[in-house]
Amino acid sequence: MKDKNKSFHFTEKSVPLLLLLFTIAAYLPLVNRLGFYWDDWPMLWFKVTKGAEGFATAFESDRPFLGYLYQLTAHLDNNPLVWQVLTVFFRWTVTLAFWWMLRQLWPERKREVFWISLLLAVYPGFKQMPIVYVWMNAFIMLLAYVLSYGMMLKAIKSGSKKGWLLWTIPSVLLFTFCTISTEYYTGLEISRGLIIWIFLAREAGFRDLGFWKKLLRIIREWLPYLGVMGVFMFWRVVIFQFPSYKPVLMEQLAVNPLKAILNLIIRIIEDAYTATWGAWTEYFRFPNHVDFEVASGKLFWIPVVLSLAAVLFVGHFFKPDEYQIGENKEEAKAYWIWCVIATGLGLFMVICPGFPYWVTTLPIHLWYPYDRFLVAFMFGSSIFMTGLVSFVLRTQWQKTIAFSLLIAMAVGGNILNANSYRKDWMMQHDFASQLVTRIPELEAHTILMTDDNPLQYESDNSLTGLVNLALKPELEGDELPYSVMHFSSRFGSIDELEAEKDVYFDFRGSLFWAKNDQIVAYHYSPPGCLRVLDPDIHAGLTNLPESYSYFMDLSNPRERINPKGTASAFIFTEVFDQPIEKNWCYYFQKADLARQTEDWETIAAIGDEVLSTMKAGEASEYFIFAEAYINLDRWEDAFELFRRIHTEEKGLDKSLCFYIHQWIENHEPENEVVFPLINAMNSVGCSFAKE
Repeated sequence: MKDKNKSFHFTEKSVPLLLLLFTIAAYLPLVNRLGFYWDDWPMLWFKVTKGAEGFATAFESDRPFLGYLYQLTAHLDNNPLVWQVLTVFFRWTVTLAFWWMLRQLWPERKREVFWISLLLAVYPGFKQMPIVYVWMNAFIMLLAYVLSYGMMLKAIKSGSKKGWLLWTIPSVLLFTFCTISTEYYTGLEISRGLIIWIFLAREAGFRDLGFWKKLLRIIREWLPYLGVMGVFMFWRVVIFQFPSYKPVLMEQLAVNPLKAILNLIIRIIEDAYTATWGAWTEYFRFPNHVDFEVASGKLFWIPVVLSLAAVLFVGHFFKPDEYQIGENKEEAKAYWIWCVIATGLGLFMVICPGFPYWVTTLPIHLWYPYDRFLVAFMFGSSIFMTGLVSFVLRTQWQKTIAFSLLIAMAVGGNILNANSYRKDWMMQHDFASQLVTRIPELEAHTILMTDDNPLQYESDNSLTGLVNLALKPELEGDELPYSVMHFSSRFGSIDELEAEKDVYFDFRGSLFWAKNDQIVAYHYSPPGCLRVLDPDIHAGLTNLPESYSYFMDLSNPRERINPKGTASAFIFTEVFDQPIEKNWCYYFQKADLARQTEDWETIAAIGDEVLSTMKAGEASEYFIFAEAYINLDRWEDAFELFRRIHTEEKGLDKSLCFYIHQWIENHEPENEVVFPLINAMNSVGCSFAKE
């Protein structure tokens, strides 16, 4: 009787589905809790305010051809879930296209090609998958690039002029589309020649040729792509030049060639290590009991264990007509040769993509924002690791365990990475909620100045897009209404800021300008609430970073913010799909807005409602309610807040004392209140008389 368990196995027909399932496992678990990040916000701002046509202007300064792709995808919904799911889909199609290409390159290595593709599907070095507006479009370009390889091999294999043209024309068009849109993969193109060589080496006629004839044959097949690349590089370097990143390496070579070459060699080794061993072992560690008690530990180890079991199962039952090493000496020899070729090709494909980044001295790391460059390295890394594991380990079971560990850890790492983006998305919602509550309407030409950013995946440029969508999604004219600027990175010193009477900022073709005193400064450091800073009110706060003292005097919220304005709900209904949460910071912002017009009754009413049931994220947030109670002669309520502030954060005693003296100067207490006031002040370490 036939054993049913032994008859079950996965074949090559199962590979697309298996790649899809593992792609889903790595990237979809938290997809409905992710949003927009980094350059997503400027792109979304262009779409909302200028429509699809606005992307032509947005990219004309650095990647003019990329705007056409963004015009097509701009017709998608503003809901980030749509973009997140489509990004995962295109990530899968890139993996599928690479598997299709490798099947042609190594048709007899079905198992190894499967492992390469599975590693590629979950490659953990590139961590910016959640930045979807940018990377969905990037994966479309990458899909075109990888398809050009597969079609090229089809053209070479066709053996006829008609077949060659049939496959070469679309292949070159896809390659051209990707190349003129982005320079991310220009270095990787060097590996095309080696892939052609490996593919042609399958032909006996090619193997019989001399070296120079082989080289001519390779160049002939490569020539259409070299032609496109040559034209592109001439346009990019000579005509268009370097609008964003400068060729710093060329300058270094001119100054000190020996040192520059030595540093380059070191850089190549470091980047190759980062893209391969560094990326694949980053999440490797032994679990302990604490890992299964905290949420982040469970979020990592549960997917790891499940993925490990799944890969072991698939690896055991994936049997695409394979042989056992050692049964046939010729086949065994061919296998070891393949291991060497694959490892060499992988290493070559790990080195080649680095050229654009070495020339511009852009660093490549496993952390944001420099992990984005590893997208071009992931193909070579997957081939290299497969070749290395296949060479070092002998039995299929040993290899299956090794690949299962690599893939399982990568799946867990990708989910852990997505969780970091999930937290950032929640913080973005909190930031936007507090912003529109505190600033229902803001004068145009306003600089929102800060010097501290707790949002991990947003720069001030990113926040400029978010803030404009939150405060003024309907653009009037062509000028950018507001700009978020980090003081230290944009100006460096107050002298430089004051020297610029007019501040200009080019937001990808949309101009922002403001006078250097048209500023609203803010500080955001969760769990504390967003603080819109007024020098007349907040000068005594001791818990602000020192750099704020340089520019806070220029902040003028009372002139720039209209407290009677109507806040836009666009970003919460169309993007976050989540209303403003009425938490402590919501009520604090309402009170702070009322403080702008010294509406003490409103502030006190808010305090009466929330102080008994909610706790401040940062104790100085109680100050505003204490001030309101004093101005309304509700001294006992103010005394209670003094004690509460002292209890929750003793480090604020100095600031509290400063403000108590200021408040009682502005609202002198009646005689019967003086002694209770003295006692209350003494209880928090503050004397009644000013020192």
